[in-house]
Order: sequence, then C-alpha cells, then structure tokens
Amino acid sequence: MAFDSHPPELELFIEKADKLENSGFVKKIKEEFTLDISIDLSREDPLNIRSIRPNQENIDAFILTFRFFIQDNEATSIRNLQKFFDSEFVTSEEKNKFNSARNNLNSFLSESTNLIFKDENISNQMLMDIFIYGELSHAKKSKKEKFDLWMSRDDAQEFFWHKFSHFCNQFNILRIFF
Repeated sequence: MAFDSHPPELELFIEKADKLENSGFVKKIKEEFTLDISIDLSREDPLNIRSIRPNQENIDAFILTFRFFIQDNEATSIRNLQKFFDSEFVTSEEKNKFNSARNNLNSFLSESTNLIFKDENISNQMLMDIFIYGELSHAKKSKKEKFDLWMSRDDAQEFFWHKFSHFCNQFNILRIFF
C-alpha cells in the first residue's frame, strides 16, 4: 500500500473479521457440527434427525458482526471496500488480489446449496438473504414469508439451519480475503 498504516476501514474490517473467526459460533462448528438423518420405516414417525450446530445465541452474535461485511451502510462492506481498492492508494497486485477474492466470493454466493424447496433451487445468496433479512436481523415482508414457509415444515427446519450455519462458516471473511 502507498501508506505506512492501514486506513481505518481496513483496520475495522480486520478487527471484525478476527472477531468472527474467534466467535462462539465458529468455535462450536470446529468442536462439533453434525447433521445425522436416519429412516426407520418400521416406526410410525420414520424420520429421525439429530443436529448439533451453534445455538441461537451464537448465531445471533455472529450475524451482528457479519453484517459489517454485507451491508452497504458500513464502510467495511465488501462493496464499499471495492471503492478503496479501485483507488490510487493500492498497488496493482493488491487490487488484483482483492478483485480475485471478491470474484471468488461472488461465485460462492451464486452456487447452489443443494437444497430445493417447492421446486426452487436455493443458492447461497438466497439462503443468506432469507435468513438474515427475513429473520435474524430484519423482517422484510417477502423474505420473512419465505423464511416462515421454510420453517413451516418440521422435517425441513433443521436442514435449513444446518445449511445456513455451514454457509456462515464457509463465508469466513479472513480466509476469503487474507
């Protein structure tokens, strides 16, 4: 970089990314993160789902910090950092590394979660939007309705929560950008 220290936005970006990496959410996923499904057709209720994942408090705390990277009203959002990396303050190599990481992130967001609900293939982006803006930090009407629809099926709830937890762990900001 063209200066001796990081600008405040990058300092905050690194601080928040480090906070996510050391969160109770990530610790829980590293310790034990399981989704076991068994089917026993001899039982009246043949489907048995056992899930171990971060609890709601871990998820809520993670999302509170995670929003620094995805909401454009934050200087640390990926979109806003793009403006910095497009400036004359960074070298071409740094700009290329950032753009490559951002392209990889956008590719990840467009990938399928391998979940299909009512004939709709759910991408990582959709999963993130529905959970965050339909339940965890906002309740935008259309997204809240979709979240409630996903959760209306007892046999599907844990699949969605597990996939969302996996998504959050895969979206690890430090691993993507540094």
